[in-house]
Amino acid sequence: MQTWIFAGICDKSDLLMYLCKILTHAGNRVLLIDAALARKYTHCIGRLDPLMSITEFAGFDVATGFEHYHEVVQYLKETGEFEYDYFLVDTEKEWFLSEDDWDQADAKVWVSSFEVAGLMKAASWLEELSTRKNNQGRRAFHRVYLNVIEDFTNDDYIESYLGCAQIQWMDEPVRIPWDEISFALKIENEHAGRLRIKPLSKRYKKALIELVKRLSDMENRQIRRSFRHAERRWA
Repeated sequence: MQTWIFAGICDKSDLLMYLCKILTHAGNRVLLIDAALARKYTHCIGRLDPLMSITEFAGFDVATGFEHYHEVVQYLKETGEFEYDYFLVDTEKEWFLSEDDWDQADAKVWVSSFEVAGLMKAASWLEELSTRKNNQGRRAFHRVYLNVIEDFTNDDYIESYLGCAQIQWMDEPVRIPWDEISFALKIENEHAGRLRIKPLSKRYKKALIELVKRLSDMENRQIRRSFRHAERRWA
């Protein structure tokens, strides 16, 4: 099993659900863990029963309502439902993951958008994470920049907020473009309680494929085949 942590103070729910759908159509069993401050996934997936801790949606499972990562693990052990290939954790909570959870994760991804309030909170959180490491080496993160508008948004703007933390950036950021199509699709999916990805722009799809390629051991051909299968399904 692999665990991917996606940290950052921004709405990355649509990005993570698209990733889950691609991984699912590659034959994997996937659990998406909601540790966002507003528990937004309960609205995205249209959960009808508030007592359900794990809900199936679009072929993968979504865990909501947990205050700490170890509570998710304990719940899965007690229910005998621990057979997942991937855990994807969307966290905006500094307390959700322990130091061991961070260290044992297979991939750590810092996700940023261009809103000032989110960047300021993210900078403080990154500083704290790097301080906790206590000279035992820098934590290594992949980067994703959301809502990138060509010829308008600049990487230097984000990096001016995040550059002070003692963090190792592993590679060039994956840039998720903003356009009217992706925004409209996000709203449509939320209202309809489904997860379509086919209408996404070519640039958005290319960025998704690149991100899966960096984080997984899947070959490019397999990722593209899984993407095509996911596009055909309306679930």
